[in-house]
Amino acid sequence: MRRTLAVSRRILSQFAHDKRTLALLFVAPIVVLWLLSVLLGADAYGPRLATVNLPADFQIALEQQDARVSDVSEQEAEDLLRNNEVAAVLRMADDSTLEVWAEGSDSTKTQAAVAVVSAALNDLQKDASERMEADIADKKAEIEQAQEDAKAAQEEMKASIEQIMLALPDATKASLPSSLQDALDASSDGALSVDDLSIDPASYLPVQDVEVEYLHGNEDWKMFDFYGPVFIAIFLFAFTFITSGMSLVNERSAGTMTRFLATPIKPAEILGGYAIGFGALSLVQTAVILVVALGFIGFPNEGNLALVVFAAVSMAIASVTLGLLVSGLASTAFQVIQLMLLFVVPQILLSGLFDLSGAPGWLQALGQCFPVTYGVDALRAVMLRGAGLADVGFDLAMVWGFIVLFFVLAALGFRKKHAKPMRG
Repeated sequence: MRRTLAVSRRILSQFAHDKRTLALLFVAPIVVLWLLSVLLGADAYGPRLATVNLPADFQIALEQQDARVSDVSEQEAEDLLRNNEVAAVLRMADDSTLEVWAEGSDSTKTQAAVAVVSAALNDLQKDASERMEADIADKKAEIEQAQEDAKAAQEEMKASIEQIMLALPDATKASLPSSLQDALDASSDGALSVDDLSIDPASYLPVQDVEVEYLHGNEDWKMFDFYGPVFIAIFLFAFTFITSGMSLVNERSAGTMTRFLATPIKPAEILGGYAIGFGALSLVQTAVILVVALGFIGFPNEGNLALVVFAAVSMAIASVTLGLLVSGLASTAFQVIQLMLLFVVPQILLSGLFDLSGAPGWLQALGQCFPVTYGVDALRAVMLRGAGLADVGFDLAMVWGFIVLFFVLAALGFRKKHAKPMRG
């Protein structure tokens, strides 16, 4: 037991002297937990819908739902849908059929849009039913009053005719046809009846049928298909970061880096060699992940496969350069894992794994400061919407901008860290 306690004391003493590891041990989990609390505590998603010339009653019912509804022109609605700024466009296919034109790449948003439409239709049906019942009751009252008036008029006429007949001579009465007496005794069976009441439901319910069309994808796409590009980007970024970051730390611990610096090779050339080597490795890793994801798992891909590969490789190279940068801050492989919680996990959380539409504005802006966000957007645009290079050019340019930035910062940090040993 004494020897066991001695080992434990040594471990605790080692952590006590390693201020950086000790700080990361507490700071990293707190940061991640705080981000999760903000993300999971955000407002529930309310779909944004564009409407085009809908019936007034249905438009009002829609605006009372938990959704952001904009009444726009046909062209504006199509532009919003193609730019992925609305979940669906609502327009009338004919006099009684509503067309829900869904963006389609995110089945969750499509389902939310359809749910809002269903809720609005239910409210409209309840209102139409109440108005129909009220109108039926009014018409029934009118008919019943008309029947009573007709019956009273008939009785009055019958009484008048009977008085006239009493004044007639018997010979004249005998000459009258029997049909006259039958007419006097007849009831009001031929009068207007409540059974003759006719109501047209279409006049109360302007939308009687719903059709769903898709700009991208189809009704078979599930939520997992939408997150496929996210998973590909996350796995590439996370595992490449760990590999590159830990490798450079191990090289430094083994003395290889010191021997490198004893040669005429420059720090930037060392990092460039690492970046190229890990970049080649990431190309193979990307190929394997894409083959499994597209061929075996069945993630959809509506775009150019070469563009998917380029976007994925760009993500991996960005991870390599970030790993090289972070490795300069770590003195042990264990610290690389801890730094991953600070430098990688927040990027994963804000990259599209969670819907940020209900999150605070500052958190949405923070998500735009990370390369993973742009990589995920590019992969989603190509794989789910069939986007071309022109459509994802900005996202890819941002990823490569981060690659250059991380490499330059890593080279500056590497040169500064090893400047004193080199002068000695």
